[in-house]
Amino acid sequence: MNLNKADSYIPVLAKTALDMPPLWGRLTSLSPGEAELLSHFDLPAGRELALSFEVGGAAFEDVRAKITAALKDADGYFNYRLVFRDPAQRELLGAALAAAVRPPPVSGSAAK
Repeated sequence: MNLNKADSYIPVLAKTALDMPPLWGRLTSLSPGEAELLSHFDLPAGRELALSFEVGGAAFEDVRAKITAALKDADGYFNYRLVFRDPAQRELLGAALAAAVRPPPVSGSAAK
């Protein structure tokens, strides 16, 4: 797992239950199928979460994820490895990530 080495983090809210307030954290790694979450909240491996975050200008709400591994660092933060559960959400996330890293189009006058 990425132990706080990322230069930039994606703010995220994580819901653990409908009747509980959301927890906060940061995504330190993100791909269409999985992510790494840094948070001050202690959650067990196997727990299901619903994540809300923005990437590449697209907002994602209630992205279903499962904690597959958890590790507490020396500063008291928890590093979680997550897998995304819903194939449709993975597809949408993949498209948003691809758009976020795609270079801007070259204008016609700059290409000449």
